[in-house]
Amino acid sequence: MLLPIPPRITVISPHLDDAVFSCGCLLAESRDALVITVFAGVPDPDIAAPAWDAATGFSSGYQAVLARRDEDTESMRRLGAKNAWLNFLDSQYGRRYQPTDLVPALKAVIEQRGGTILMPMGLSHPDHLLTSNACLAVREVLLLAQQSTENGIPPDHPMNWFVYEEATYRQFPGLVFTRLAAWRQAGLTMRAVKFPTSSVMKKAYAIGAYQSQLPLFGTAKRADMASPERYWQLDYE
Repeated sequence: MLLPIPPRITVISPHLDDAVFSCGCLLAESRDALVITVFAGVPDPDIAAPAWDAATGFSSGYQAVLARRDEDTESMRRLGAKNAWLNFLDSQYGRRYQPTDLVPALKAVIEQRGGTILMPMGLSHPDHLLTSNACLAVREVLLLAQQSTENGIPPDHPMNWFVYEEATYRQFPGLVFTRLAAWRQAGLTMRAVKFPTSSVMKKAYAIGAYQSQLPLFGTAKRADMASPERYWQLDYE
């Protein structure tokens, strides 16, 4: 199903790069695009660099996140989008959360923005799964609130929910199918959709802003970032 480019989109990104890797073309073409990165919190300077950060040349997680925030800001500039960071810590820094920990902060942003919401499918990485489940919880809360509104008054900021398949993870056999099957078993309905995007070069330029990350991605993952973006619309058979 081919849909028009939404005028206002909010992409929920687990980490400082996922939204651009997965939705960069759509971000480039929406007139009002905002990326909310969940795990963008800055760890204590005394915390030693975990393996991923050390492999990218950083001596501490503190140094790595500050640099990646700068990269994220530059990437958004290249796309003409805006960004905002939540202060939850990436799981590599040892902090663990439940979906309920994320819900209040996500709900506040999503409820205020309205429009088209794009959430990650939740493939492979625990932070991705956590973000996806928290978004589904927010969606459920907002749907219940809408249904209970007196006199059927429409919400101030109506919204449409979409799921994006995370680049670099969607290529692994069975991951997308397993996630979709679990959702359908839970009663969610959805359909595959496409948007008429053509900003492949602009997306590639924006991806290039994440200089500290890219050297660790192999050829297959880099190729997947350049492959067509894949989306699902919730609440459709």
